[in-house]
Amino acid sequence: MRRLENTENITKIKVGGIEVDRDRYMVIKDSQEISLPRKEFELLNLLIGKPGRVFKREEILSRVWGNDTIVGDRTIDVHIRKLREKLGDDYFKTIKGIGYKFDA
Repeated sequence: MRRLENTENITKIKVGGIEVDRDRYMVIKDSQEISLPRKEFELLNLLIGKPGRVFKREEILSRVWGNDTIVGDRTIDVHIRKLREKLGDDYFKTIKGIGYKFDA
């Protein structure tokens, strides 16, 4: 596992068998390209950028959807479920009552 201190300026990050190419909006798992819609990609990008860190739901909403967008309470849950279906259950951990984290 490769951990990076400042991932904002890094265009590619690889953690636990998943590689995210931020410039090309591409995700590769086990040498296979996986196509993700924009918000799923942005959510993955946020979580994988700091593996092990718990992101509160409010922070996820703010950073992925923005403060000007109104979304339902279950929006994050639906996107996490879709990421789990595409990338595997083991990577995304629910922290009850708080938020989510990426574990490799």
